[in-house]
Amino acid sequence: MDLPDHYLIRSSDINRGPLLGRGAFGFVFKATCKVTRLAGNSSSTTATTTLAGRLSSLLSSPSAGPPSGGGSTGPGPTINVAMKMLQPVAPGPRARQSAIIAYKAALGKWERDPLQHACKAYCTARQELAVLLTLRHPHIVPLVGVCTQPLALVLDLAPKGALDAVLRHFRRSGARIGPYCFQALVLQAAKAMEYLHRRRVIYRDLKAENILVWEFPEPHAHDHPSNAVHIKVADYGISRITLPSGSKGFGGTEGFMAPEIMRHNGEEEYTEKVDCFSFGMFLYELISLRQPFEGHEAVKECILEGGRPVLTHRETHFPSYCLDLMVLCWDQQPKVRPSASQIVSIATAPEFTHLLDVISLSHGGSVMDGIACMIASADGEESAGVVSGYELWLPCSNSRIDILGGSAKGWQQYHRILCPQVKGGVGGGGGAGTTGTSSGGQAGGTPGNGPAQASGSQPTTPHLLKTIKLTTACAVESAVWIGDAEGNIYAFNAADCVHLFSYALEPSAPSPVVALVYLKKFHRVAAGLENGRLFLLDSQLIPSTYVSAEGSFVLSELGSGERLCSVTALWHSEDECELWCGERDDAISVFSLRNSHVSGQHHLTHFPAPLPVRGLSVALLYASGDDYVYSYLSPSYILYQWRSSTKRVENKLDCSKLVPCSESLKSIAIDERLSPGKCQISALAVLGNELYVGTTWGCIIVVERGSLRPTTVFRPYEEDVRCIVPVVPVTAGDESGGGCTTPLIVTIGRGYRSLIERYTDVTVGPSTASAGRHGLAATTPTAQDKRLKEALLRDRSNHMHALIWSAEHWAPI
Repeated sequence: MDLPDHYLIRSSDINRGPLLGRGAFGFVFKATCKVTRLAGNSSSTTATTTLAGRLSSLLSSPSAGPPSGGGSTGPGPTINVAMKMLQPVAPGPRARQSAIIAYKAALGKWERDPLQHACKAYCTARQELAVLLTLRHPHIVPLVGVCTQPLALVLDLAPKGALDAVLRHFRRSGARIGPYCFQALVLQAAKAMEYLHRRRVIYRDLKAENILVWEFPEPHAHDHPSNAVHIKVADYGISRITLPSGSKGFGGTEGFMAPEIMRHNGEEEYTEKVDCFSFGMFLYELISLRQPFEGHEAVKECILEGGRPVLTHRETHFPSYCLDLMVLCWDQQPKVRPSASQIVSIATAPEFTHLLDVISLSHGGSVMDGIACMIASADGEESAGVVSGYELWLPCSNSRIDILGGSAKGWQQYHRILCPQVKGGVGGGGGAGTTGTSSGGQAGGTPGNGPAQASGSQPTTPHLLKTIKLTTACAVESAVWIGDAEGNIYAFNAADCVHLFSYALEPSAPSPVVALVYLKKFHRVAAGLENGRLFLLDSQLIPSTYVSAEGSFVLSELGSGERLCSVTALWHSEDECELWCGERDDAISVFSLRNSHVSGQHHLTHFPAPLPVRGLSVALLYASGDDYVYSYLSPSYILYQWRSSTKRVENKLDCSKLVPCSESLKSIAIDERLSPGKCQISALAVLGNELYVGTTWGCIIVVERGSLRPTTVFRPYEEDVRCIVPVVPVTAGDESGGGCTTPLIVTIGRGYRSLIERYTDVTVGPSTASAGRHGLAATTPTAQDKRLKEALLRDRSNHMHALIWSAEHWAPI
């Protein structure tokens, strides 16, 4: 192969500087080079020079070339470059002793057999040039040219050096790579691999040491998507251009080398999936800041037997899909590993950095609502909005109340209680009694009748117990109030799950409780029944019996429509708020309350004229805390934004026009599935500047709450999103002992859809997701693994799943 003259750099046009590093090939020096001699700047691009013709110059003077600081670049602009030496060159007077020893050893070999080593250097240059001359990519180090005296490849200079040195600096500083920096690194490296594989190049030595850094955040810098990260893949000395059938040859670094190369010593054909195995080990470097199998002996045997490097418990507190991708990449079977293109698709998805953890609720009942109870941090900062954890209370349709404990990193515990039966009331007899303290008792004080029925314990008369369909919930100071489908309210102490009281709002004509809204500043709870009745209850009292007259626990009743569907509260001041009540036939009643008394009422409709077809109900209402209220008419697919001050609709969102972004061609069929019936709204929540919308098709829509401009759409569930629960900022400690506040949302829905499975043919089961969490991947599937995966698929289809999301920076990258 002949080189065009514009790739050949004269010694006089390059000025060698200090030593940057060394590898198996030799030394790398910093240098400056004349711009006029760079590739593409020559006035003649047709002339060629035979590189083999320069070989003789190497035999006479193996260490020739301009000395450090020598040479003359002459007038004109210069740029900084890196010289990758392919023959021995003195490292300079300030070099470390190890570098000097390495230079003398290499020089001795050249002097003993100059022809052999000159030919080897020539072949190495040819091999790397065969790859580099055909590559043009923003994340691949470009070739500047070739210097023949001394023989060196001249490449772009990375201002921050190699990535492995950057990772060591982070480790010494006690810092970690954040999820957004991690995502940028994964995407850039994966895009480089994707480009190489499309050009039939197998890289074979992907690791942090072979990745050069142009831009990178400092240790302990706040992790943000806008932080500048720019890397390029370098060193193509052992890369190979492969045939469609695959490639052969032994090459790579121990710990990063795929098992199919090691098993047959490179004598059997393999594919580009060997790079995907190395990619998994590269991800391990980013997460742990260590090399795989650091300090481990018999690495080859360990990998061939299915062993993988271990993560500490703290390192598993990383976004779930980042760990899943790592484990999938280093799978023992090449066909299981994702391709570079699939890695790019997975890492681009909004779920990749935002999903923190997943848990399956171990029963087939439906979650009807959800509320979060905050756990104060050790220094008691809950009043300041900073908490260390939370408990999620999930009332279900089968008498169960699931309680999930979580932190800023993931789920920590899961337990459940059974809702007690109302003694002598419409809920049926034979269950736990509900006699409480006197009606003058404090709601957070002495419990009424002991703990609720615990999970797994046997009631004394199970044949008399009936299933209680719970419908809604709200947090009232240190208690949790839950309503059911027969007009009953149950209260529990949030700290220890002790049952405080049960109360029947309308025992003579049972009607479902559709809403419980805590009016904290008035010490009231608004309780709405489906039959249209709306009560104001005293949140500071515990009723002495399960039913009593108005004026004690039930303070007053507000007249609503014939049918009530939803209620929300919008506060304007300390002593003034509005209760928005969604009714049927697109109507909304707005009650103005001042000092807990009704001071006015408005009747609103979504349309200026009566609809020809009746039956649209205001199924959802949500107040955002400012002047906005959001409403949804069922059945439809339009979300309405009201301004409270004008009582008018300002914006609309048509959910039927929004398609989930993180889907492959095999995971979505828009024409078949994206119908208006699939786009009905099932859940609403506001946190920060975002409004979160859940749909009956399992989609999560993130929009700007003021403009209703969509930010992103993704589909983590097969069926409808049952509820979305915002969690106030939770303290997440960092390595230095400090902390940051992380806003979270929790979504509940049926039929969890894994992002990994949407782009690959792999079921993320016990040998993938679990391995990422527990540090060991037994990647050779066993019969037990297959049974567990079958059970996992059944679980995903039949059970509800709770997902924790980081609720910031949703804009697509």
